[in-house]
Amino acid sequence: MANWFQQLLLISVAGAGFALAPVTVSAAEDSNDGSVVINPIKIIEPDVQARKTEEAKIDNEVFEAGFFLGMISIEDFGTHPLYGVKASFHATEDFFLQANYGRSKAGRTSYETINGSGVDILTDSDRKYSYYDLLVGYNLFPGETFVTSKLTFNSAFYLVGGVGNTSFAGDEQFTMVFGTGYRIILSDWLTWNMDFRDHMFETELLSKKKTTHNIEFATGLTVFF
Repeated sequence: MANWFQQLLLISVAGAGFALAPVTVSAAEDSNDGSVVINPIKIIEPDVQARKTEEAKIDNEVFEAGFFLGMISIEDFGTHPLYGVKASFHATEDFFLQANYGRSKAGRTSYETINGSGVDILTDSDRKYSYYDLLVGYNLFPGETFVTSKLTFNSAFYLVGGVGNTSFAGDEQFTMVFGTGYRIILSDWLTWNMDFRDHMFETELLSKKKTTHNIEFATGLTVFF
């Protein structure tokens, strides 16, 4: 009984030692005398090296200035070409301040057109339309624009809002401005912008006081400095 117990104990210890041995078994082959031969396998560690990458060099300028061209729909006076300049200060990655100055010239109202050239509500000089404003902008959806599979630009969709002044019909009008825009950063110093704005102010020009909505759509280039 004791011999049987000792044999069982020796078999268990030998099995545990074999399981802990640092030799990996690949296969068993029969030798000529019928015994089993275990072939050890050499473990080869993969030679993996970290790939070196370079980050794009992005300038840290926070001032931006440029020009814009577009069209503006002056309520009751038609849609006409618009041009101007803009400047921005990027306070943070998300928020920026922007100042704009634009000029256009109003056309004739439908009333003037129907009643012939002898009826003029405004003189030629009074038809000059100009504005300046100060806006706060927020980059709502910063991201990337994929032009091709190998050409990508940083971009952002943003919201703007603020106040300003509109000079039209020989009067100065307090103006509220709200809009959206889309910016594509072509390089570390040049951007392309596309803007949609609503310039709102009250007027009594056509004998009835009302709030006019003057819709602007413009595009332009700006540079960082």
